[in-house]
Amino acid sequence: MIKVGVTMPGRIEDAGDFLADVRALEAAGAEMIGLDGDGPEQWTILGAIAATTERVRLRTTGAEPGALRTLSRGRAVVGAPDGETWIEIAMPADREAWAAALRDHESAGATGVIVPWDARLLDLLRNPEPDDRSDLLMSTG
Repeated sequence: MIKVGVTMPGRIEDAGDFLADVRALEAAGAEMIGLDGDGPEQWTILGAIAATTERVRLRTTGAEPGALRTLSRGRAVVGAPDGETWIEIAMPADREAWAAALRDHESAGATGVIVPWDARLLDLLRNPEPDDRSDLLMSTG
């Protein structure tokens, strides 16, 4: 199964909403989370992500500071994890395009795909199959 990484915006409006989205991505199965940009603000945000998540790896673009390594309990990676191939892709237009992109990159031998943050990702990660909407059926009785 191909893994999914997400690039979150490097600037945030509401820290509570941002961290709730990060926790929801982790719960939905995202494997790795990174940020747009580089600089002191990004390190602060990555530190907050590290402190509020348990499993997801933190993707950095530059040398990782020791404090991030400590806060993340060793989950920080520079670029891509050793021995893994991650491909950056645009956010697919719909569920069928999402399934096709995952299938195509997995068959090409990629370990994972990295997509920019979009609120639709949560639904795509939770319900990857185009016809599986049992979650909606359960919620309506």
